[in-house]
Amino acid sequence: MRKILFPTDFSEAADNAFLYALNLAKELDAELFILHTYMQPVLSATHAGQPELIPEVYENYELQQFENFTKHSAELRKLAAESNLHSVPLTFLFEEGTVVYNVERLIQKENIQLVVMGTNRDQGVIEKIFGSNTLGVIRGIKIPVLSVPKEASFRGITEILFTTLFREKDEIALKAILELAKPFQVNVKCAYVQKEGDVHIINAIERWRRSSEGHNLEFVILDFDQSIEHSINKYIEQNRVDLLCVVKRNRNFLERIFTSSISNRLRIHTNTATLVLQEGDDRGTF
Repeated sequence: MRKILFPTDFSEAADNAFLYALNLAKELDAELFILHTYMQPVLSATHAGQPELIPEVYENYELQQFENFTKHSAELRKLAAESNLHSVPLTFLFEEGTVVYNVERLIQKENIQLVVMGTNRDQGVIEKIFGSNTLGVIRGIKIPVLSVPKEASFRGITEILFTTLFREKDEIALKAILELAKPFQVNVKCAYVQKEGDVHIINAIERWRRSSEGHNLEFVILDFDQSIEHSINKYIEQNRVDLLCVVKRNRNFLERIFTSSISNRLRIHTNTATLVLQEGDDRGTF
């Protein structure tokens, strides 16, 4: 059985992503691990002039955090039942430490294949687009991270768009996408923004087509319009895209693709879940 890890801070954005993760887990016949972390406060040894109270303060803080975890875990179970998704196996985890540290540890311990996180994309900078915890996880781990904006709802996956430069390193990401797409029996569209003189693309497409024989793979060549990011966003506006897949090859590309829009009033990507994948075997510079 596949395993999906869902870190949550029990915010509104996270609760929306929980429903998305539940639906995805059901479609993939996967077990869902729900992780909530907390950090102990840092207190001085002379706190309030009574250092003997410090252990009690820590104990009370941990108890408060656990009570909060228990309360919200029950609410998530209720949400799953109300959504008729109670059949998805759920494992709730309450851990001390940073989100990134615990995510990395659980990936190794439980053999997690995918991390799903809720994000708020209201602002136009990369930290706000993904959120600091999501950004830290994307930077620090090697497995795919699915970023679900609070405006997104799971409506099934019928269209997957993978933005690529047809580099050899992108082929590893493509294999992961095709594996994810297989249960949905949908086509994966590989999108490339073409400038004049890109004659090598025909050979690259043919190589990818041969190496992916037996999979549902399409190729979309987009005409360059103002910028690569604008060209991709224009395609997303005009076509249904349920899942946008990008490689974390660098920070600037992801920031530009998420902040670029057709007009200043429209941000196309806000309703689209985004899968961020590893470039080759290297952690990258994102």
